[in-house]
Amino acid sequence: MTRRDFSLLALVSVASPVGPAIAAAPDSGWEIREGRTGKKVRWRDLPGRLASANAIFLGEEHDDPETHRVEAALLEAAHKKIGARLTLAMEMMERDGQTVLNDYLAGKIDEAAFAKASRLWQNYATDYRPMVEYAKANGIPVLASNAPRKIVSKVGKEGLSSTLASLSAEEKTQIAASVTAPEGDTYAVRFAGVIAEGHGDGPVMPAPTVRRFYEAQCVRDDTMAETVAGAIRDGRTVVHVNGSFHSDAGLGTAARVLWRCPLEARIAVVRIVPYKNRIEWEPFRNEADYLVFVPDRRKE
Repeated sequence: MTRRDFSLLALVSVASPVGPAIAAAPDSGWEIREGRTGKKVRWRDLPGRLASANAIFLGEEHDDPETHRVEAALLEAAHKKIGARLTLAMEMMERDGQTVLNDYLAGKIDEAAFAKASRLWQNYATDYRPMVEYAKANGIPVLASNAPRKIVSKVGKEGLSSTLASLSAEEKTQIAASVTAPEGDTYAVRFAGVIAEGHGDGPVMPAPTVRRFYEAQCVRDDTMAETVAGAIRDGRTVVHVNGSFHSDAGLGTAARVLWRCPLEARIAVVRIVPYKNRIEWEPFRNEADYLVFVPDRRKE
C-alpha cells in the first residue's frame, strides 16, 4: 500500500491576523499546478484564487511533515485574505471533543488539560498543533469535524444498520443525521481499489468486509460534511484539513457538502503531493483544483 491517506484502515481527520505568524516563507521546493491543466500557479496568487470558495479542502498524507508546513502556511494566507469569516475544521479531531476544544480555544483550560481530555493524534504536537495555536491566537473557530473513532470502528466491524440501531440518543448526535453509502458509485469503486491495493498479493478481502469498511468511511465523510455544511450556512468560510482520499476528485466529504447545501456551497479542493525525485503531474490530473507538490523528505 502506498502512503496516501486512508484513515479507516486503522479500524482493525478581511482582517489581518493579530497573533504571531506560524509559517515560514514558502519553500522553494513547493510547486503549485492547476489540477485540470497542469499550469503553474504562483504561491502568492493561490489564496486569492481560493477566496472565492467557502469550503476549502486541504487533502494531505497524514505522515508527511512538509505537507503540514504547507497547510499551516495556507491557513495563515487564507486568514489574511478572508479575515473574520474563516473557520478551521479538522478530520483529526472528533465531534464529542468539541466542548473541550472550545474551552481550550477560549482560555478556560490549559493545553495540558485539553490534551488529557482529547484523543489527539500521535503527531498532533509536531504537525497539527501549529494550526490550532494560530487559530487560538487569532480568534479563529476550530471545528472537530470527524465522527468518534469508537463509532466508526463499530461500523467497520458490525455494519452501518446494526451500529445505528445500537447507538444511544447522545451517540447519534456525534455522527451525521444522515449517512449514505451507495453501492457501485465512483467513490465506492475507488475505495474498493485502494482496499485491494493495500492487500497487495495477499488474500482478497471478503466483499462483506469491504462493504462494512466502506460504510465506516462514509460515516466519517458524512459527519465531516455535515459539520462543514453547518458552518457554511452560518456564513463561514471553512478550511477543512483531511486525508486526501476524503476530497480527491471532489468526492467523499467534498461531494457530501454539496449534497447538503447545493445552492450555498462553493468548493475548492487542494491536494498536497509529496514527491521524491521529480514532479509528475499527469497521475493527479483532475484530482483537485490545485496540486501543491512538496519535497518528500520522509525516510523509506
